[in-house]
Amino acid sequence: MKKLILLTFLFSTAIQFHCLNAQELPQLRNVGNITRMYVDGKPFIMVAGELHNSSSSNLTYLAPIFPKLKEMGLNTVIASIAWEQFEPQEGKFDYSLIDGIISQARENKLKLCIIWFASWKNGLSTYTPLWVKKDSKRFFKLKESNGSTGEVISSFCKEAQMADAKAYVQLMKRIKEIDKEHTVVMMQVENEVGAFQDMDYNKQAVDLFKSQVPETLIRYLQKNTNNLSPEMKSVWQKNGSKTKGTWSEIFADTMKSAQNFFMTWQYATYINEICRLGKKELNLPMYVNAWLVQNSTDLPGVYPNGGPVSRVMDIYKAIAPDIDLCAPDIYAPNFKEILSMYHRPDNPVFIPESTTDQARAFYAYAEHDAICFSPFGIEDAYSNLAYRQAISVINELMPNIKKYQGTGKMRGFMRTKNSTRDTLNFGEDRVYVEYNKWDNTGYGMVIQTAPDEYIIAGITARITFGKRNPSKNIRLGQVFEGKFEGEKWVTSRMLNGDETWQHDCVLVTGRKAMIAQTLDGQIVPPQPGPNQPALESAKSTEVQTQIGRAH
Repeated sequence: MKKLILLTFLFSTAIQFHCLNAQELPQLRNVGNITRMYVDGKPFIMVAGELHNSSSSNLTYLAPIFPKLKEMGLNTVIASIAWEQFEPQEGKFDYSLIDGIISQARENKLKLCIIWFASWKNGLSTYTPLWVKKDSKRFFKLKESNGSTGEVISSFCKEAQMADAKAYVQLMKRIKEIDKEHTVVMMQVENEVGAFQDMDYNKQAVDLFKSQVPETLIRYLQKNTNNLSPEMKSVWQKNGSKTKGTWSEIFADTMKSAQNFFMTWQYATYINEICRLGKKELNLPMYVNAWLVQNSTDLPGVYPNGGPVSRVMDIYKAIAPDIDLCAPDIYAPNFKEILSMYHRPDNPVFIPESTTDQARAFYAYAEHDAICFSPFGIEDAYSNLAYRQAISVINELMPNIKKYQGTGKMRGFMRTKNSTRDTLNFGEDRVYVEYNKWDNTGYGMVIQTAPDEYIIAGITARITFGKRNPSKNIRLGQVFEGKFEGEKWVTSRMLNGDETWQHDCVLVTGRKAMIAQTLDGQIVPPQPGPNQPALESAKSTEVQTQIGRAH
């Protein structure tokens, strides 16, 4: 008879996380087979939200926002600092915003990830200072194939790179001076970079495109051939896996991969230098984020060409050692697919922008060992009861999430458009997740806490258990509904009989939810009323545990 620990909670179908060691900076560490974030010497998972772009541009505007985010249950806020406000005149720096943002976050016991809006934001150069914008000779712009130039700084402009880096170093120096409590735990350098062109047609760029592919990239391709992104591996091998030649000779194809790889190399080089110099002042983790390719047939330039999309992530890994990770901004519906592309041994999952879809948060933390999930425009979610409830349950689960990430004993499940069933493997055990027929809300996580014991948190799913060997059966022992208070399990009621279909299945339905069951085992939607999160535990009578003690 199988013992389980089961957590369930119910949300509406609407839209949709110490000991202070002053000597130890926030850092990323490889632990076992995953990368963890450490803050003040302890594992830290960001239950985060990113502010709207201009929300941190004025401290008076920002002041009422932080208390609301703390009330929502966040532990981290992603906020921006714009180069144009930080260095309004060349060489003259205004520290008032960064000082105020850190102070307000600290007062509300929130950690910060700072975005450096500088040379580029969403592929454009709208956050550069006026003195940069006005001097097109010194800070020359990207040139299009027809010879025209717009307002976007060329990634080949050394003067721009140097000026950007100088300001960034001053920002890191200021953070080091005033942030002894490690309120700032991470930095995002630039934002969704890339050119809306197949390449830059400035003379410097054209000449370099005709030159030999750098040996650094060739050595990386040779060393990591079996682990390259499918697109990069395919293009290189189709051209004969050459080790010498120009970008066109080694990477040419109908998708303009030569131009794509070349531009990516340049953007990665530019940004890595900024990170390198910034880390010399204050060695915090630093990352870049990606405006994703929306369709597999999109040519570079339809999306920002040169950004850290999955097909070119290897170039960032080859040339940019001071960029700690590449992070996807995920608004597209193929969430599972995107996570699988970005979750690599050399790239932990960090999601700085997404929707307030609580299913995504649960799935990212449980299935892909995410160190951050952060909806964009988080201040707009203050009135979103469903998402606030999701954060509450995630925070209840956080000790277990930290404990079981990377062990293979925690899995996420999330219904997609065409899925009605998922199978989760735990050694010899099989956990079968069936979803309702009428909606797309099923999601959650399963944690194996002992050979015959599980924790389950989720919504709108019917869960059964089996063995890899189909001749062996598993029956539920006992099921307890309850919650975590700190790390202590508190039972609210024991479930049996109709609630478990006579120990046949677990109906993941919700806390304080009125439900019924049909003959075919489908869950009937809850009756009108408050949708409060629920946790349940289940186990057999064969083994006693501290969680959901049975007699």
